[in-house]
Amino acid sequence: MKKYILVLSALALVGLSSCKKDDPDNEKPIIVSINEPLEGDTLYTGTEFHITGVVTDNEELSQLKIDIHSADDGHDHERINGASHWETIVVVDLAGRNQSIDKHIDIPSEAAAGKYHIIITAVDAAGNQSDFVERDVIIRNSGDLIAPQISLSSPVGGSSVNVGDMLNVTGLLQDNLGLESVEVKVYLGSTLVHDHDMELAAPSHDLSLQISTTGWSAGNYTLEVIVKDQVGNKADTDVEFTVN
Repeated sequence: MKKYILVLSALALVGLSSCKKDDPDNEKPIIVSINEPLEGDTLYTGTEFHITGVVTDNEELSQLKIDIHSADDGHDHERINGASHWETIVVVDLAGRNQSIDKHIDIPSEAAAGKYHIIITAVDAAGNQSDFVERDVIIRNSGDLIAPQISLSSPVGGSSVNVGDMLNVTGLLQDNLGLESVEVKVYLGSTLVHDHDMELAAPSHDLSLQISTTGWSAGNYTLEVIVKDQVGNKADTDVEFTVN
């Protein structure tokens, strides 16, 4: 009888051990640190940058996913004349429970200048995903580091127009190589009341717009002019005026 009980006990222990071993792994990996790049780093086309850090998991690591894409406002993700924004997903194979990361990534020479967003995610062998780590960096195009220039003639800061009149926006836009686009925005406080985009294709452009103020409310307005060149270098200027 005692022998029978011992056998049953042994079988029960084996069963418990087997159950524990077969329990699913629901614990997500952890990105302990990302040391490079740092938030706000400036990077240059034609060079490489490093993703460095440490990743851990309770069981077994599998991959590190690095998603890189433009963080600009979306108006020129498909540029016609100039450089294109860089987008890529890089996958790094991982193994073990603890791994140091040192991944070198080439930045294409033709990538457009601007702000870029990096999302880093770890995945373990069971498919669990870590909390992601984000970095915003600035990429400068090594072929052209000079931003465009904006010289506005009108409106003049502090000037005024009457409701229903035309707001004249004039000035000279210039670049050392070639302009790509201009965007003219008008705000009442934080409310956008006018947005006009134009594609450009020359080193200089005489800006001349007439914007109707019909239906606008009296108040203090801000005109914003944003100019980009062929590789994505950007310049902007603001002018405050009043509508009576």
